[in-house]
Amino acid sequence: MRKLWYPISIVLITLGSLNAQTDSKERQAIIATLKNETRYFCERDLKQWQAQWSRQPYVSKMYAGNTKFEEFSGWEAIRQFTVKHIAENPEPIPIPETLFNYEIYVSGKTAWVFYSKMVNGTLVKENRFMVMENGHWKIARMQTIF
Repeated sequence: MRKLWYPISIVLITLGSLNAQTDSKERQAIIATLKNETRYFCERDLKQWQAQWSRQPYVSKMYAGNTKFEEFSGWEAIRQFTVKHIAENPEPIPIPETLFNYEIYVSGKTAWVFYSKMVNGTLVKENRFMVMENGHWKIARMQTIF
């Protein structure tokens, strides 16, 4: 058991120090990207929504629930899914309220973000992997669990 505790404690200490190093300006920039991505998706503004995402080949998106699992790998798959979704549901929708503080862990030009929100009365957990591109934080991985 002692052998497992050491690696786990190193990971926890590292994540804690990464979070402590996230300055408020960087934190605000990451949160702004996340809020803008959600806002533009809800407003059905495809052009602005796309601007929040990285276009690298490794980007991915995943939705998982009790009876549903969808995953999209690569920018074009994510974009096509969203274009189709907006075409089928063109009316703007309310922006979900974020319930909990964001947990943000930055390491160089990458960051992990964890948070929760309510969507139609259901608690939704999200995590995002962010990358810094040309001085702006972009989403590279989105996982939504409902």
